[in-house]
Amino acid sequence: MKSPVHSLRYALLFALPLAIAAGLLGVSYLTLDRAGETIDPITAASIQQSQDIRYSSGLFYRPRPYKIERARLAEAEIVLLGSSRAMQFMADPWRSKAFNAGGAMRDLESGEIFVDAVLERYRPRQMIIALDWWWLSATRRPDAPTDASPETPLTLHELTQPAVWLWDGTLTPGDLSTLMFSPGELPPGIGLPALFSDAGWDPFGHYDYGVSLTEQAGGSDIGFAETLNDMARQSKRNDRAPWNDFSEASWHRLETLIHKLQDHEVEVIVVLPPVAGPVHDWVAEQPEPNIVNEVRRRLATLPVLTFDFHDPAILGTDPCEFVDGIHGGEVTYLRVIHAIAADPSSHLDGAVDRDLIKQLIDANKGHATVARQGRAPEADFNSLGCKK
Repeated sequence: MKSPVHSLRYALLFALPLAIAAGLLGVSYLTLDRAGETIDPITAASIQQSQDIRYSSGLFYRPRPYKIERARLAEAEIVLLGSSRAMQFMADPWRSKAFNAGGAMRDLESGEIFVDAVLERYRPRQMIIALDWWWLSATRRPDAPTDASPETPLTLHELTQPAVWLWDGTLTPGDLSTLMFSPGELPPGIGLPALFSDAGWDPFGHYDYGVSLTEQAGGSDIGFAETLNDMARQSKRNDRAPWNDFSEASWHRLETLIHKLQDHEVEVIVVLPPVAGPVHDWVAEQPEPNIVNEVRRRLATLPVLTFDFHDPAILGTDPCEFVDGIHGGEVTYLRVIHAIAADPSSHLDGAVDRDLIKQLIDANKGHATVARQGRAPEADFNSLGCKK
């Protein structure tokens, strides 16, 4: 028979590691909670209704439920809708009440969901849709259900992320110390990137890439090699490849979505956003059938005002104004709005301050972002040889 002392030792042998693990997970949860990572996208959208702060979670990427909620709360006259490529539309030049729903429409299905959710609440006067050609690819698949879920449960995977962030340098020991002992010293924001990288969505819906664009070679697409390699992949899941089959069913789905908005007396404009010059040139070199060319040919047949800005030369935007090969920066999208507003048919002339747009473009040409007070100057983050 074992003595009580031996039994106690065995109990401690099992209990001590469990207590240590529980303590570490407790610290991890507190870290996430202090960083705002326990705030779900719907709650974040509500907080931004009364506070001018950024939101960006380091754990979850949930733009659809977040942007739907922000749009329903904002009830803007003009809604800018699209994928992440549309997130660089800024609030500065708008005179009319507008909202950037970029990120909410990652494909046609998510666009339909967004439109239905907004029309259920109110009717915008105008919706500008930034169209991605891969939505019309026969290989395109909708987002996974988890990508659209407003739920952000903290499982063991999420609870271990602070340790991962410390390991890879995303979170420094100094950052952790500030979160744990001096959270009041942090700038206002929701989520780790908002607090420590000055990155995230503002209440208007614009996404700020933060300090990553102030670091030499700190970008995600050095020389645009990642974009070009990704588009050139020989894979059935590569929906951005120009040799993919064009989907007539998806085109009809886009037309149906436009008709639904028109039936609700929402004026629609469809824009094909620009890609960086080297990406445009590579796509143009690909033989027919070329889905990008097919989308460009069909664009003007839509029953709405359309703009084809796929070729960046149309806007006069150069590679230095791009965040990566397919995402134009703030200056690029100021050029987009300026060009749209110049067309009287767009009815945007009074909705935006074109003089301010021109001033911002002139002052920041050759940059992806508009200069911000208190932030380091933009660097040649993609190593393109840009002089900034």
